[in-house]
Amino acid sequence: MTPLSLLFPVLFAFLFNQDSNLQLGQDLRKDSKILASTSVFISDNATLSPSMRTIESDLELFYLIASINLSESKYSARQQGRHHIQTWRFSEGNIKAIRQIETTIALDTVVTQRYLENRAPTQQRIQNNFKFRTYAVSTTDALIKLYYLTEDEQGLLEYKIDDRHVELVYSKKKLGLSDVMPKVKDELDRLVVELSKE
Repeated sequence: MTPLSLLFPVLFAFLFNQDSNLQLGQDLRKDSKILASTSVFISDNATLSPSMRTIESDLELFYLIASINLSESKYSARQQGRHHIQTWRFSEGNIKAIRQIETTIALDTVVTQRYLENRAPTQQRIQNNFKFRTYAVSTTDALIKLYYLTEDEQGLLEYKIDDRHVELVYSKKKLGLSDVMPKVKDELDRLVVELSKE
């Protein structure tokens, strides 16, 4: 037996454990740091005066999900287009499933900038890489009870708790984020609904 063949089961176990790692806790900590050091516009369909305090309070619910013991769950993973989907299913309790969807996008586009004054339009090439992570929690009483969308560098972009929907717009946006967001959000919304029905 070669040293490599002895090492393979260990490497496989390590990779599998890494792969089946719910990253919600890490994302929550990262996003909290970003929010603490950045000015942000908050849109909340439940209140006319949203604040960082209400967001901090809401995120406690997501921290609770991040602390769940996953050893009693049934884990599965698959690739669907550009989405890597990981699912933890529970046979007992109120929570039925936790899903983590990682979406990687390489943006390479040309944007035409038009001006109000009599200046000729200019073109700008935008290249950037995005890594989105979406978390969706299904419970016995709701197909999508909780929803959380973050981007590796930008931070928390939106979350939902039941019918409550909170969106965040940063004063300093990652280059190209506005160009990819509408399509990504539509795609993820459809995917999460589809997955929650499985």
